[in-house]
Amino acid sequence: MRMLSPAQREKFERTGLLHLPAAIPAADVNVMCDLIWEHVRAEHQIERTDPTTWVIEERLSGLQKVARRGEFERIGSPAVRSMLDGLLGQWTVPGKWGGLLVTFPRRETTPWDVPFTVWHNDFVPGSGLRAVQIFVLLNDIRPRGGATVVLTGSHHLVAKYADPSDDGPHPKRLRKALAAVDPWLRDLWDGDPGDDRVRRYMVDGAEIDDVKLRVVELTGSAGDVFFMHCDTFHSPAPNCRDQPRMMATNMIRRPLAGGQDRG
Repeated sequence: MRMLSPAQREKFERTGLLHLPAAIPAADVNVMCDLIWEHVRAEHQIERTDPTTWVIEERLSGLQKVARRGEFERIGSPAVRSMLDGLLGQWTVPGKWGGLLVTFPRRETTPWDVPFTVWHNDFVPGSGLRAVQIFVLLNDIRPRGGATVVLTGSHHLVAKYADPSDDGPHPKRLRKALAAVDPWLRDLWDGDPGDDRVRRYMVDGAEIDDVKLRVVELTGSAGDVFFMHCDTFHSPAPNCRDQPRMMATNMIRRPLAGGQDRG
């Protein structure tokens, strides 16, 4: 069992993100991936071996039912549980281990770019490290292949600029507040598409209020898991590759007073 190392803890606290390769056995993620393909074939006539059928006109339905299958409990592997122990201490065992994120390749040929829209933090009441979001790679995900993008370091700004009178960090209010802090942040979700956004946000990054910020893609191999501080800004991104992106995600929370923890 892999324990959280001091270096991993430091990186998570600094960036709000931790990548754990091969956290779930390949055989287990292959089973989960097979279940997704079986579902989209039965419900949406999408054939795994025939990309001409990967024409998605609307949101895929029925994925939450698939995620409730017992096979997805394997997301809670010993390695994943050990990392959650190290990051959170006590945490509440989820009713299901992941909601599914499936993004097929886009039909248009527009080049991949850092997205403008849908940048957000997931609202979790309170402050501090009260939850960790996990992103589980169910297949190999290459750069520009639909991976979620994350603004590393942004959890520090959320802690600083969230309204202390609120019950937690509300995404819309925070986007407005952070846009006023620095043009780099303002342009991230309301900028000029003519800019070289990949270089500006993924290569150069920025330092704001002594916080180093950079956009990264959650790419890697099937079975890898990313652990993200609940206040970290992130966004969906287009899939400009030739294979679908298949992920599972969940917010793992510290228990409320009197609530059930992992025991």
